Amino acid sequence: MAKPALAQAADPTAVTDHATTVAHGTIGHGFGGQPFGGMMIHLSKSASELWAAIKAMLSDAWHAPTLTHQAASLLTNDGELGSVGWVLACLAVTVLMAFGGAMLVHRLLARERRRLAQVEVDRASRGILLGFEGLLVDLLPPAAYLLGCGVLYNLFFSMSGFVFVGTDVFQGFADAFFQSSTIGWAAYVILGQPFAAERPNLRLVPLDNDEARRARRVLARIIATAMVPYIVAEGLFYLWFGDGLPHLIIITASLVVGFMCLRALYNLRPFLHGFARYWHSLAVLSVFGLGATWILGVLLLPTPPFDRVLGTLVVLGAMPAFDSMVALALRQLKQRLQRRHRAERLIFVPGDEGEPLQPVAQPAEAPRASVEQDNAIDAFTQVLHYAASWVFLLAAGAFLARLWSFDLIRILGARDARTFVGVLFDAGVTLLIGWYVWRLFETGLAVALSREASGPGSRASTVQPLLRSIGMVVIAAVALMWSLSVLGLNIAPLLASAGVVGIAIGFGAQTLVKDLFSGAFFLIEDVFRIGDYIEAGTAKGTVEKITFRTVALRHQNGPLHFVPYGSLGSVRNNSRDWVIDKFEIPLPTNVDSEQVRRIVKRIGLEMLEHDEFASLIMQPLKAKLYRIQPGAKIFRCKIQTPPGKQFEIRTEAYRRIELAFAEANILFASLISSSVVVHAGHAPSVEQPMQTVEEIRAAE
Repeated sequence: MAKPALAQAADPTAVTDHATTVAHGTIGHGFGGQPFGGMMIHLSKSASELWAAIKAMLSDAWHAPTLTHQAASLLTNDGELGSVGWVLACLAVTVLMAFGGAMLVHRLLARERRRLAQVEVDRASRGILLGFEGLLVDLLPPAAYLLGCGVLYNLFFSMSGFVFVGTDVFQGFADAFFQSSTIGWAAYVILGQPFAAERPNLRLVPLDNDEARRARRVLARIIATAMVPYIVAEGLFYLWFGDGLPHLIIITASLVVGFMCLRALYNLRPFLHGFARYWHSLAVLSVFGLGATWILGVLLLPTPPFDRVLGTLVVLGAMPAFDSMVALALRQLKQRLQRRHRAERLIFVPGDEGEPLQPVAQPAEAPRASVEQDNAIDAFTQVLHYAASWVFLLAAGAFLARLWSFDLIRILGARDARTFVGVLFDAGVTLLIGWYVWRLFETGLAVALSREASGPGSRASTVQPLLRSIGMVVIAAVALMWSLSVLGLNIAPLLASAGVVGIAIGFGAQTLVKDLFSGAFFLIEDVFRIGDYIEAGTAKGTVEKITFRTVALRHQNGPLHFVPYGSLGSVRNNSRDWVIDKFEIPLPTNVDSEQVRRIVKRIGLEMLEHDEFASLIMQPLKAKLYRIQPGAKIFRCKIQTPPGKQFEIRTEAYRRIELAFAEANILFASLISSSVVVHAGHAPSVEQPMQTVEEIRAAE
């Protein structure tokens, strides 16, 4: 077994020897410049060499017990430092003292850890900063432990040490133990950050407190199972027990750790949803990939592939952090979308008597998220989350492939010479992009239109189905054409044929084109919506359905008219903003006009105080003397209401006016015209007054 990487870092000559050995091993295995990718591709050719390495490892491990006396002599300098137990006991005391100092630092940081656990995370940037702050706080104890080990070693075992001067073997053994134990502790801290058992506000995985603590305990067992055998194997190597026994211990521990990781991932799967499921699949694949890479590297390479292990762990640890940050950013986006007000719209309302309509900006509604708007925003943020997850997942896969030395260019092919697998991959990515573009368009359209008033008469229910259909056709056509082009098919004839068909339709169906363009402008300019009562030419009715070419109008008597957009012409919309309902009341000529005006005004104020009618009245009921005719005064009443509500308000106003006039002894005037009846043969005399129709009927 060659020197471990930690020991080689302190030995310049070992680095040169390591580079020479790696080059020799690379050439000897015939794997080219990428040992691991070549190892996987040429594994069948290297089976005999692998079997020879296994037999050599087992043989060396079998003879390791015979080297015990030699190891003891090297450790104690032939007994000058004392017995093996005394030397190891001194080292153990040093480690315990350094560990005690680290625990003291951990206790001093308790207040800071409590503060981090209570801070509210309301922004993604704040969550990232707090996460790094928590990581630094948790890494201070292992850093203090490593510093304490170095200080105590120089104090006890250096050239001027108080206990004894350690040999080169003892120094290498102690350094390996200090560094490996520190790395194991730091790995536990870093890999435990997504669980954040003591800081739920910074937790990156969807677990409760008990589940997070249980996951942390499982992680501690896995790291201990991995690091303790490695430290033992590294110590045996420094004590000159050969390569076989350390290799056997490391490989056995690797198999146990792999089984523990798979079991932990299996138990964790029920708690994962969405992007976490993709992370789980990649983690399971990484366990098998790293297991094979690690074991083959231990057997066939001078040093185990630490860089690939650490790189894979970094990627797997970064994925939950990235997902959590994306979820936090999308939550802020969702809150911002829900807080936004609808833009003010300029409408015209009636002013005082005799004044023209006055422009008024309709006030925006209070920030109230309807059910439709909440559902639309949830769907939109979910699609964004999945799209970002796919981007990060593909990037992580490409990075891991490069880290494990898989030649993607050889598998997929170069840009101008794609393989069959590469063509299928490009087509799949194209369809995936098209799918998420369509989902973003669909959900974004729903969010944009959900700001309008909800319900069957909203702009969303009118425009959304048409825009959704158009968007689906356009995006699907572009994605399909792009995929066919990626697969190597010539789409130029298809595009030319589509152009010819479009020109033919344009010339041969001008009325159809007129209807389509007219309908597009009617909808874009929001001329009418589903549920509006409109009048256009000879057709009028309530808009029930809108298609690409026609609008369906339901007449108040029942018939359903289908009118092409090109035939609508000028459109009168009776269902927008407000209506003023006017009706007339005939009263006798001797009635007090001011008394009538006050009575009607009092009725209007009383209706405003009624909960059932207050929300339906925009301006109260008023009355004024409109005209005087023989036998009657005509009073005109008016009231402003939302469209369609004037009928029930008018009925209630009639009822209240009738009761109020009855209490005030005010009678309604008859509008039957008076006429003179001339009997045949008898001209009326001047002395005899003419009789009215009412007098004649009374006499009869």
